[in-house]
Amino acid sequence: MPRYYFDIDDSISIHDEQGQDFSDSAAAQAEAFRRAAVYGGDPANLEKSGVIVVTVRDGPDSVVVRVRLICQVDDRKPGAGANSGVQGSMPHVA
Repeated sequence: MPRYYFDIDDSISIHDEQGQDFSDSAAAQAEAFRRAAVYGGDPANLEKSGVIVVTVRDGPDSVVVRVRLICQVDDRKPGAGANSGVQGSMPHVA
């Protein structure tokens, strides 16, 4: 089984030295999506705009795929919520 490495960059880079075995590049890509989704699922990671990049490698310099998860936070008027009539407004989730 091929070994794939998952480097994470979200303003701090984490270089995967161990890797993980997957049956093929499609399975490794699915894992990259899963890792990005787990990161994006944590509200603490979404408090400000930013990008997380999961880079999948199958060797030291051999990139298989990159997954970018982008979080864009736009300031909104105080009190604007889902039913406020302000275009693009979202309810605040505590």
